[in-house]
Amino acid sequence: MRTRLGADLHAPRAARRFVETHLRPALGDAELVEDVVLVVSELVTNAVQAGATGVDLALEVTPRRVVLVVEDDAEGWPTMAAAGSDAVEGRGLGIVDQVADVWHVSARAPGKRLTAAWDR
Repeated sequence: MRTRLGADLHAPRAARRFVETHLRPALGDAELVEDVVLVVSELVTNAVQAGATGVDLALEVTPRRVVLVVEDDAEGWPTMAAAGSDAVEGRGLGIVDQVADVWHVSARAPGKRLTAAWDR
């Protein structure tokens, strides 16, 4: 399943809706769906804030795994920040790191591809 989103303030909500629409019927695991929704929201928000002009989402569900891919054309590279307890920014990749089983970033021209995966 794939979709392309405009990189605007509505993109994170559209990304959450895309994931929920496709995962809820495919999985019986509400907690896993919530984790993927949280991660897609963080990643798409990061892409929009980084200045992307568009965001591509791909979602793959197999009997063993759920894989989410978020691609954007924004410059820069995502880095984990050490956010203080009262910080309002800088937690995105920390959340991804805590919630996804594995994740990684790879370069693409232009921009980057972030892949997060969960074992079922």
